[in-house]
Amino acid sequence: MAKVIIDETQPQVVSMSYSWWRMALIGAALGIAFWTLAFIVSHFIVDPLFCRSSVNALVCSNSVGLAGNIASILVAVVGLVILVRLRVLRPLIVVIATAVVSWGLASWTEGLAWGEIAFWSALLYGLSYVLFSWISRYSRTVPVLISVALIVVVARIVLAL
Repeated sequence: MAKVIIDETQPQVVSMSYSWWRMALIGAALGIAFWTLAFIVSHFIVDPLFCRSSVNALVCSNSVGLAGNIASILVAVVGLVILVRLRVLRPLIVVIATAVVSWGLASWTEGLAWGEIAFWSALLYGLSYVLFSWISRYSRTVPVLISVALIVVVARIVLAL
């Protein structure tokens, strides 16, 4: 009878095929998840904890932004798990860059209708995932990190204006 030998010394191959539409769909789904989590965290966790008394008026006035930042972290963790399961190249760079670029998204979209918030969240996350995953495909790590850092810095400067 033949004996099966599994060679554990060879690492598993990261997927070399790139599907921009798959990354756009993942990003859009995570954008919708961001909007949903920000809403849930704001209405069921932050507001009941901090908005009961007038002592925490500053935190209560920024409850949407705080909930959005918490949702950004949770969505980044979920996105990292999804990208690792799909064997995307350098998933941590994609997730961290997207989280930094979209940090404060709940504050930016505060006051819009729910459909507009969902649209802008899905669009921003989808475009960010496509852009940063496309850049991360390059074989050398240092140029990838430099280009992603430059894009993130420029995006944060433009968003701060």
